[in-house]
Amino acid sequence: MTPLTGWPQGPRGHGVLGNLPELRRDAVGFLRHSRAAYGDVFRLRFGPRDVLVVAEPGAAREVLVTKAGHFRKGRGIQKMEDFLGSGLLTAEGEVWRSHRRLMQPAFHRAALEGMAGDIAQATRPLLARLGEASGPGGEVDVASEMMHVTLRAVAAVLFGAALEERDLRVVERELPPLLTSTTNRVRSPVDWRLPTPALWRERAAARALDAVVHRIIRERRASGAAGDDLLGMLLSARDEEGGSGLSDAELRDEVMTLFLAGHETTATLLTFLFLALSRHPGVRGRVQAEVREVLGDRAPTAADARTLPLLNACLQETLRLYPPAWLVPRQATGPVTVAGVPLPEGTNVSVNILLLQRNARYWSEPDAFRPERWLGGGRTPDAFMPFGAGARMCIGNHLALMEATIIAALVLRDFTLDVPGGGPAGLVAGVTLKPDGPVVAGVSPVPR
Repeated sequence: MTPLTGWPQGPRGHGVLGNLPELRRDAVGFLRHSRAAYGDVFRLRFGPRDVLVVAEPGAAREVLVTKAGHFRKGRGIQKMEDFLGSGLLTAEGEVWRSHRRLMQPAFHRAALEGMAGDIAQATRPLLARLGEASGPGGEVDVASEMMHVTLRAVAAVLFGAALEERDLRVVERELPPLLTSTTNRVRSPVDWRLPTPALWRERAAARALDAVVHRIIRERRASGAAGDDLLGMLLSARDEEGGSGLSDAELRDEVMTLFLAGHETTATLLTFLFLALSRHPGVRGRVQAEVREVLGDRAPTAADARTLPLLNACLQETLRLYPPAWLVPRQATGPVTVAGVPLPEGTNVSVNILLLQRNARYWSEPDAFRPERWLGGGRTPDAFMPFGAGARMCIGNHLALMEATIIAALVLRDFTLDVPGGGPAGLVAGVTLKPDGPVVAGVSPVPR
């Protein structure tokens, strides 16, 4: 297929499949090779569609900030609407603007700080399991444990005490298959879905989750007390321009979006953090000493999360190397240029956060885990955007970092997680970025 006029070069591809075979085999390796061969802005073919891949800060800023009004969410995110409805992740236009304006106060750092205790409380079952596994021969599946703890944490932040243990078991059972089906749908070059058992299972899982969320919303409205959890803040929120709040259906969509975006990405960040620290035991030892000095034996607060500079640097460096939201898809709503490349209406653009944050032009030793780079200044603007950029930057960025810091601090204070042999070296790029194999760690208590 002939590239569009004025477009940069890219790998040739295979007929109607384009570059899909290589992307299926090893997306991260293929994208890194393509960037090395064709530069920071290059062309890919996702099946029959041309996609402009952007891995340069100035061009990324054009797409996400200065020319953001010329783009809508990309096709992959559009495919999530069946499950997420019109939540912030999928909504466009006035619906998105209205919801963002209404919800933003609930996600200010000051509003979230009172929830640090809920996150610490939600971490206790994890600490108990690590205690049981500690000692000779004890080991845990780190990724699985992080999924469990972040799901409980986001549930506590969203619903407080309203989510009963039986409800949590429903969420833990039904959300994983929905995540899997969402990943498969986003990665597919076609939009149709056959009435298969997998589709029926997906819809049954969605109905079960809907039943839990709608019941809690109904009960909260009937009680007349909004509550001081995140759901309570959203129930109380009123649009200053119109005075209206979110309907039950809109609340459901936002809650599902927060469940999806608020636990898997944080779980992935924590998995990569413990994997990186296992590979760098000297850094891990210094982080553990820092956490013990700041916390002692008490639970961390939001203020503590800001006074752990080395742990925070390790989290930032993990986000740089392994951004869970590793690309930002966009689609041009009209003719526009990016990095001098003319884009017709409907053109798909992929801002590749992973390539951007490992660009050797802006990062020394871009593939090395060097948390000390975050303890000083001198970083290039827009060369680090793990939560996106511009008006559509992730609304939950402060919550995600507070959650990750508190969970990591509690685990590192009491336990050492060692992954034999350094763990899986490759990366799997689906909806989120993940290790390409199990992360199984031996557990040992930190000497007192």
